[in-house]
Amino acid sequence: MSNDLKTRLAAGEICIGAWLSVPSPLVADALCSCGFDWMAVDFEHGSANIDQAQAAFIAAERHGVVPFARLSSADPFLARRLLDSGAAGLIIPVVQDAQEFSDFARHCLYPPAGTRGVGLGRFNVWGDRFQSYLDDFKPILIPQIETMAGVAAADALAALPEVDGMFIGPYDLSADLGKGGDFKTPEFKTALSDLKDAFSRHGKALGIHQVEPDMTELKATLADGFTFVAYGTDLVAMRSPFQDLREQLSR
Repeated sequence: MSNDLKTRLAAGEICIGAWLSVPSPLVADALCSCGFDWMAVDFEHGSANIDQAQAAFIAAERHGVVPFARLSSADPFLARRLLDSGAAGLIIPVVQDAQEFSDFARHCLYPPAGTRGVGLGRFNVWGDRFQSYLDDFKPILIPQIETMAGVAAADALAALPEVDGMFIGPYDLSADLGKGGDFKTPEFKTALSDLKDAFSRHGKALGIHQVEPDMTELKATLADGFTFVAYGTDLVAMRSPFQDLREQLSR
């Protein structure tokens, strides 16, 4: 499943993801029944632990949805535990340096390419697929660009063979530019263009988080060249129909 998504991303296919901030397998199951290609459990702003993430991964797999985790930081040991729990892809926040990312990535790859520990678990069906997993599995690794330092490092990051694409955190990037939440400033548009140019030049997937569940905006995002798109979040999607309830009732 994971290698198929790696292939699809490398081929420039559109892959839409769900975003899980509520650490519930029931919510994960409901989200993944909607036709998403992948689902990320959010460790940075969500409250999941390893066991809850693993339950969400199992729910995702039931629907053929590729399980991801967005880490809280470039923590190699958390990354290893999530891979052992069944994560096929990792999104790493606030990446600003290509060498640091390369050092982190080595912890996610088996020797001789890296230093990930070899063991038995649900990731290789407790050893039933030991050799094939050891030989063939390579996680999808996505640096998240959220600062202008990350934008400056974009070309070096995109050139790394272990990088499958980039993922823009639009709110943090706009905040780093001094206007949080404003995605229409010339500075933000220039940063976006620079990121797209760097990763496109190296044939890597262009990713972004579209937080608002708006289909018209999603189609525009895809038309703009983004192919690895997180669409909404569980809680934002839940609240969306109920926004300004009292005001709407009084109209």
